[in-house]
Amino acid sequence: MEIIKVNRPHESYALYVVPGKSVEIHTIKNASVVEIKVFHIGDHAEYDSYNLRYTAPIKAITAKNVIFDTGSRFGRKETKRLKMESFAWRNHDFDLAEVQAQNAETSQYI
Repeated sequence: MEIIKVNRPHESYALYVVPGKSVEIHTIKNASVVEIKVFHIGDHAEYDSYNLRYTAPIKAITAKNVIFDTGSRFGRKETKRLKMESFAWRNHDFDLAEVQAQNAETSQYI
């Protein structure tokens, strides 16, 4: 198990990474754990955003990265890779149903 600490201005994260299996994100505010999210291979998570928030299933978890299977394009499979720090920032409060609802509403305006 790898333990990674990420410090941000208003909150920090402690990530417990089991390569090949899972990532556990502990959100810390004022020295207290306020939320815990666990992601396994195959779970959906956010990998990018612009007007919409882009999600995909997790394909692999390494000691330093989370790799997403973003589908295929021009006959070849595509993947995206996020460092653990970026993964924690994007997914510490991830809720797939909420993301899908936001994307449905936003797509009406863009």
